Amino acid sequence: MRGEALMWLKQAERDLEAARHLYEARDWFASVFWCNQTGDKALKALLIASGKAVRSHNLLELLRIAGDELGVKPPREVERCARYLNPHYVVSRYPDAANGLPYEAYEEDDVSRALSCAEVILGWVEQLLR
Repeated sequence: MRGEALMWLKQAERDLEAARHLYEARDWFASVFWCNQTGDKALKALLIASGKAVRSHNLLELLRIAGDELGVKPPREVERCARYLNPHYVVSRYPDAANGLPYEAYEEDDVSRALSCAEVILGWVEQLLR
């Protein structure tokens, strides 16, 4: 694996760890954001490992590029998780995107699902790269 791809993958793993800590601290809006970042960086690691550098933060677009340009078809669960995590890149941080305060917008169930989805995406990418 290319060194740069490994760095992105390691940061995705660390982002997931941060999301877990924030979940335990009940900082759910922040946990959901780091779950999104886990998926983002994991998918970028996959693309970078194949020589593709992509600047998008859209998880669905990153999956599409992986499929179209690398021939990697994600399992339905990975697609479902990318779809769930995608809007949290913005909604978890900005009051105008959340139609209120992001820290008030999330409940424990939202974060449990986000953590599960981050694990699914990261696990899929790790399986492909190792």
